[in-house]
Amino acid sequence: MRIISLSPSSTEILFAIGAGDDVVGVTQNCDYPADALRRQRFGTWLHAQPATIDSVQPDLIVTTSFNPEGLRTYTGHGEVLHLEPTSLSSVLESILILGRAVGRYQAAEALVFTMQEQLEDIRNHAPAQQLLVYCEMWPNPPTQAGQWVPELVSIAGGKMIRGQHEQSSTPMAVDEIQAADPDFLVFHWCNRDELFDAERIRNRPGWLNVRALQENAYAYLPENYLNRPGPRLIDGARQLQAAFKAHQRRS
Repeated sequence: MRIISLSPSSTEILFAIGAGDDVVGVTQNCDYPADALRRQRFGTWLHAQPATIDSVQPDLIVTTSFNPEGLRTYTGHGEVLHLEPTSLSSVLESILILGRAVGRYQAAEALVFTMQEQLEDIRNHAPAQQLLVYCEMWPNPPTQAGQWVPELVSIAGGKMIRGQHEQSSTPMAVDEIQAADPDFLVFHWCNRDELFDAERIRNRPGWLNVRALQENAYAYLPENYLNRPGPRLIDGARQLQAAFKAHQRRS
């Protein structure tokens, strides 16, 4: 089978279930695992190249969360499989769907089972005192993460302000954040890791009035561990929990 993966998360899933050798192409955003960097590149996660994709005659083209416009009417070689998880349960379900599509269903089942066990273990080690948390996945405008992130925060030992799983990420005004008075801030900007700077946050209008920022109660987590609906969400939950516990030890 010849597979083109047009999202970092589907690339990570395919390699995790043993289908990496069948992956002939990925996007420029697919940077994990290391073997993915050796595959041919077909544009970015947001911008596909249908003509180039068709030229390699794939059997399966996988997209996740965002379906590039160029593929919505694609009639070339290969079936387009679009996955759009909005919660942890649907992330796990998407792994099973992808596993079935590439003939790796048993491996996908094993991965899902392992992830469920790991999430339960993280939940069992959550701190006794729950933190109120603001998670920002996009800086301009400040946007609180939705979908599976509130569940990860809950498993790790926190509760997001106005956060409900499966809902889309939503912009929030600084006065709303200040009124909610979170105990801890988490920043995980989508494709903007290199731009994070604490001073950038402090210089945003009104942000010096947010108590958590005044108390240096914040962490920046690599976006790959929270924003990609795949196996490394487990690492994201662990990193969240470690940040919560470190903050509570300092308090």
